[in-house]
Amino acid sequence: MTIKLALGGLLLSSLVYAESVDEALGGFDDTPVQVEKSSMDVMDGFDDSNASEVSATKESLVEGLTGKLTEQVAFSYNGDKPHDNFTSLKSSLFLDYEHKFENGWRFKTNAKAYYDAIYDIRSDVYTRDELDEQRSEIRLYDAYVEGSISDKIDIKLGRQVVVWGRSDTIRITDILNPLDNRRPGMVDIEDLRLPVTMAKLDFFLGDWRVTPIAIVEQFFTITPAFGSAFNPQPEPHIAETNYHDVTYALSVGGEFSGWDVNFYAARLRDDAGYVKFPTQPTLQPTFTHDKVNMFGTALNVLSGSWLLKTELAYLNGLKYTSVQDKSFSRTDALIGLEYNGIADTMISYDFSIRHFNNYDKRLENELFLPNKNTYQHALRITSDFLNATLHANYLISLYGSKLDEGGFQRAWVKYDIADAISTNIGVVDYIGGSKLFNTIKNSDMIFADISYSF
Repeated sequence: MTIKLALGGLLLSSLVYAESVDEALGGFDDTPVQVEKSSMDVMDGFDDSNASEVSATKESLVEGLTGKLTEQVAFSYNGDKPHDNFTSLKSSLFLDYEHKFENGWRFKTNAKAYYDAIYDIRSDVYTRDELDEQRSEIRLYDAYVEGSISDKIDIKLGRQVVVWGRSDTIRITDILNPLDNRRPGMVDIEDLRLPVTMAKLDFFLGDWRVTPIAIVEQFFTITPAFGSAFNPQPEPHIAETNYHDVTYALSVGGEFSGWDVNFYAARLRDDAGYVKFPTQPTLQPTFTHDKVNMFGTALNVLSGSWLLKTELAYLNGLKYTSVQDKSFSRTDALIGLEYNGIADTMISYDFSIRHFNNYDKRLENELFLPNKNTYQHALRITSDFLNATLHANYLISLYGSKLDEGGFQRAWVKYDIADAISTNIGVVDYIGGSKLFNTIKNSDMIFADISYSF
């Protein structure tokens, strides 16, 4: 493990248990998250460059239309067949259209199509689920209209991303959007969020903003395909329940000199879900997402070059496959520090704990919940060189109170070759220590991509 840890640090220096696999393996972007974010930043598989970098200043064949072409390759140097050697050869096209009306309103939409040729080039046998989930896709992301109803009321309708909390690595209060986590640990949570259709109002009252939200589209995090490198389990053939109801959320936040605070409340369908077994033996089990309640808060305090981040969330109504006869409540907390006192460099450390208030030993059978408390640590270092054309990054995320329950580390370097061309090269290393990470610890990868923006 010492050699593995040194690998990421060497690359950077030379150029300078979460509830589900989605939370366990997400995380690492350089830009602090504010209140909400466009899915221009969530598109690129394991390319960590933000889609928002598609320059709006470049001339386009159609006014308001921009895009990006990306070629990506990944090589697994420890993997088992068929997930060894070259594991991805992906071509992707991202298109974004934005139109601003004379009255100040704005319409925005974007979509992405990709094709991973590795599944046709290699003669290995892949599971049907992996082929369906990862060989090709066309997906609509943002599609919304927004504007001001009055001086104190804004509205935003359509598919969108709304971010709660400030941590770039660990999700505590950030629960409104699912993730695209088919290749976990390769891309930051910020770049994985999937837009869902919402109706959002912002009421401005002095230094405060009150934001009620109605979520009218219900879908959940895309997890690694069965039989893939990150989920070697066979397909259980359990039907997924579909939902068409409306869920609700509310945010109340204030921004003041040197600090800001937000309060959150939501009644949503649990993103993780569980397998529900029927009481009648003639019926089949279903994968179910019951509704849960979340109440939380986030506080950020800025002092000189230091930023203190805190988040707290209480959830109840949680259900799990191994315990069918009761529901659970859990308290999640995070504290983090960011330091920006070194020129062109940011250093951050986040620590979180998830505590079951009514833990049941039967939960030990759950892959992600072997203990009453789950701890996560995340250290990130980013630095820019050569007039901000070379961006070096390093992240390590480890679990357990003693940092001994697995995790991952990633080091990557992005270089802006020209105004419209950039490349990204890095390595991700999975570290064993728990049931979850022991199953993927041999999935270490070297990856690279090159992108052309227009």
